[in-house]
Amino acid sequence: MRPNRYSEYASYIVMAYNSDLSANYEAFIRHKEVLAFLNQIVSKTGDTFLHNGTIYKKKITSSEARSLLDGFFQNRCNKSTLRIVANQLKIRI
Repeated sequence: MRPNRYSEYASYIVMAYNSDLSANYEAFIRHKEVLAFLNQIVSKTGDTFLHNGTIYKKKITSSEARSLLDGFFQNRCNKSTLRIVANQLKIRI
């Protein structure tokens, strides 16, 4: 099966194994929440943004968020940057 034909979950499993992250369904659901948050960071130019009714101050830059998202699509991840974002959402990675 070609990598572009993997399901979202299968792609997460590959990325998790490559990045030494938890590779279970609960971790996948948390990962999807972080992805939505990262997309918000990338789409906003200011220092603050609204996500799910809460105002957040960016702890990483838009370009860092973009590179993290690009890494996800290449099945790799910068674990320290991911932790910064997840901690802001109070999600344990």
